[in-house]
Amino acid sequence: MKTIFLIMFFILLGTMANISEAVTSDIMLASPETEGGKSVLQAISERSSAAQAAFSAKEPSLKELSTLVWAATGKNRDGKGWTVPFAMGSDPYISLYVLLKRGAYLYDPEKNMLKLLSDKNSLSRAASQGFIGTAPSIFVFATKGNGPRVEGWAETAVGAMTQNVYLAAGALGMKTRYVQSFNRETLINLLNIGPLSRIIAIMPVGFQ
Repeated sequence: MKTIFLIMFFILLGTMANISEAVTSDIMLASPETEGGKSVLQAISERSSAAQAAFSAKEPSLKELSTLVWAATGKNRDGKGWTVPFAMGSDPYISLYVLLKRGAYLYDPEKNMLKLLSDKNSLSRAASQGFIGTAPSIFVFATKGNGPRVEGWAETAVGAMTQNVYLAAGALGMKTRYVQSFNRETLINLLNIGPLSRIIAIMPVGFQ
């Protein structure tokens, strides 16, 4: 009996360790969905912002999450080929951060992965509007430093990125909303955003 107990204990310990490692590590995303779904014109025709009401507890799959972040600022061809335009053929000068229940991440478009920044669930702290904190994911758009190119074109780039998120979310049956009222200092500290960078907008994304 004692032997059985010890075996079960070590199995449980190993399972807990695996769960902990999975939750507190970078996320390698699946390849994004690039075919099927609604047509572009249909997605534009049906584009609308999420209601200021609670989101469903259902979380997007890693495939859906990959499609959303790829739509925002992913690679779509070799070289400097992005899903959104950047001034003068630049590499992205906007960082995309993703808040999930399992933690906060920085999207790496070159590797199509989410790099772990914090293993804390900070969704409810992103903004004061209650419905935003119920979303299973929140996207945060911030500049990479400053300078003439960044300051001159940051809002234009974020506009393209967020519109792509709207369209991709709609194609996947999800809702989102462009939000400029958020807890700025909380997010700066959580995401370790430097003093030369600034957050432009956030977007709660999920099912509603």
